[in-house]
Amino acid sequence: MKTGKIILPNKMYFTIGEVEKIIRVKAYTIRFWEKEINILKIEKGRNGRRRYKKYDIEKILKIKDLLYEEGMTIDGVNKYFRKKGNRHIDKKPDKAFEHTILEYVVNELKNILESFD
Repeated sequence: MKTGKIILPNKMYFTIGEVEKIIRVKAYTIRFWEKEINILKIEKGRNGRRRYKKYDIEKILKIKDLLYEEGMTIDGVNKYFRKKGNRHIDKKPDKAFEHTILEYVVNELKNILESFD
């Protein structure tokens, strides 16, 4: 099942919990991909916590698509990115980067509205 269009909130950094909700993959899976997939180099703040940028989320979505939709292995994903070089993420988001953020935003808005009750 391909993901639809994702529109990320306008913020500079995301926590791993936020990325987990956006990508719809458990945090431990994201951390595993960081260790095994060479292209994922996530910045950490002074407190040692991961700080994901929009660009990082695009890469993770591409990795998810390659693994889950294209059926690649971790080695295959690493080879794919080595072959692509710096062109691995297109200027316009790929199909993997298109849908679940809407659900994330709706849930966040519901949480905000519930806090006023």
